[in-house]
Amino acid sequence: MLPLLITLLLGLLAACERPSSAETTLAQLPANAAAPAINEAAATPTLANTAVATPFLAETATAVPPTPASSATPFLPETDLPPCGQLLPNLPQNTTPTVTSLVPDPAVLAAVTVAVPEAARPAWEYLLENPGSVGLVAYRVGDETNGIYHNADMQMPLASVVKIIHLVAYVEAVAAGQLDPTSYVTVDTLNSYYLPGYDLGAHNRALAELEASGLVLPSPDRVRLEDVPWMMMRHSTNASMDYLHTLLGQTMIEETAVALNLTQQTAPCTFLGQFLAMSNQTRQGRSDRAAIQAYLDNPASYGTEVVQLAEAYTSDPNFREAEQTWHQDERRPSSQDQRFFSHNLNAHGTPREYAALMARIAQNGLSNPESSFLARRYLEWPMIFPANQERFSNLGYKNGSLPGILNTAYYVYPIGEVTPTVVILFFRDLPGSTYREWRSSLAHDELARWLLDNPDALSLLRAALMPAS
Repeated sequence: MLPLLITLLLGLLAACERPSSAETTLAQLPANAAAPAINEAAATPTLANTAVATPFLAETATAVPPTPASSATPFLPETDLPPCGQLLPNLPQNTTPTVTSLVPDPAVLAAVTVAVPEAARPAWEYLLENPGSVGLVAYRVGDETNGIYHNADMQMPLASVVKIIHLVAYVEAVAAGQLDPTSYVTVDTLNSYYLPGYDLGAHNRALAELEASGLVLPSPDRVRLEDVPWMMMRHSTNASMDYLHTLLGQTMIEETAVALNLTQQTAPCTFLGQFLAMSNQTRQGRSDRAAIQAYLDNPASYGTEVVQLAEAYTSDPNFREAEQTWHQDERRPSSQDQRFFSHNLNAHGTPREYAALMARIAQNGLSNPESSFLARRYLEWPMIFPANQERFSNLGYKNGSLPGILNTAYYVYPIGEVTPTVVILFFRDLPGSTYREWRSSLAHDELARWLLDNPDALSLLRAALMPAS
């Protein structure tokens, strides 16, 4: 049985919700967060046709959006930046589960109940009782036939798991010579993307860790560009993702998703723009729910306004100060409106496609060795922990959290193995009490980890989830 390591090593859940009275206390982490060199011997590529050219899609026509209806957020300035939704839709189309009930064989169910670690049992029991709100794909690469595919093709909100796309876009741009990782970004610039109270303090913790490591240079305070994706992956800071999103551009982010064969991906938009689209100072009394519904009725208006709001916040200090005051005065969206927004307008993708993406990265399947190495270097930050080094030669990880949404994406090479195992586990529609409890206990992550290097667990859970004959 897999020891309960996750409480020690993953105190970081994707930071996409404002703190509440039930906020998790995050574990203190080592100051030196540099990922170890990748063990190439344990990562033999097997994919033949996985080259990803520096993303561009000359043959792809950008759809012409419909004329926007009345604005959900009036009085926003015009912008020259392209709206969110250049190549990808802003709304998902396939959110209906294929599996809505489970009737496991009693003997198999009993065996799973005995085998599942106690810390993972709440997640397993929730899956049994609410199978339509869970997506799970798990397999050992090369043995996909014997994998688990539960609601594998249902589009589900990704929360911070979407940051993997931004990571790939960044490393491809670096490998192509389009970005200089040794250039500097001022802390003031990064702060201009930060909306206090919406990331559980991740932004400030990341900067504090960099400063403690001597990586923040003074006059003006600045960090190297290569530390920004580290902030995004290690601490899941939204400000760092949004900075990279703007630096690379909306079109390149969407082109990257298309080049990665994420055919069910909806358009990634900045988290800053999403949070401001939920609620902001300019609506003059109009309800947040009505504004969100207006976006659903006219997705093109959402694609435009989420960019306008983010640009106004980052470029106009007066607007930024007013927004910070607005949100600090507890005029944030209600938890119900946050859930409604996140379950409908957050970027969506499918467990099957994200499993393939993690397998691709794990096997050095990006456009060239440099981009593959860099992507893995950032994703494999949990390998700094001795507990992981004892079990795995490599472990790549990203999680995600929004109200009612908890996601986990893994690839691992167990010690001595030359092919990886991938596990994608997505939960949506979690009750508030369950969501808050799992934010602390990480029951969902414990279930994923049980599957990672335990072939018996994989086959046992697969048998329990098989449709009744």
